[in-house]
Amino acid sequence: MLVVWEPILPSDWRPPGGAALKRLPDARVQQFWDPNHVVAGVLNEIVRQKPPQPEPDCCIGKGFYWDEAILYSSGARWNEVPGSVFWNGPVYHIVPNLEKSLAELAKPASPHTEVESKKAVSHFTPQ
Repeated sequence: MLVVWEPILPSDWRPPGGAALKRLPDARVQQFWDPNHVVAGVLNEIVRQKPPQPEPDCCIGKGFYWDEAILYSSGARWNEVPGSVFWNGPVYHIVPNLEKSLAELAKPASPHTEVESKKAVSHFTPQ
């Protein structure tokens, strides 16, 4: 998971401190400070050039998207910009919908039931 912090609010004049960074304690989280809005600028381009994908309902500040969660499928390849499966904000408001999208992505792609999928996995797991 990538988290990009950028200056949007008047209080955002420096990188986030330890208290803000600790809001996301998962070891997989990589957090970055982007004072020049490089990532947000690229996201603006993606919205303009890469339909169809969910367009965010909100959260434009200083001409940039911010305070949003964007979810890509596990098979997304970045040799060309992939479409997102979820993109919305503000983060505190969209968590239930983000969790629903994550659950949808976690479902097996095949028509097998969960039990059948577990049997198939255990069949190919060395004993």
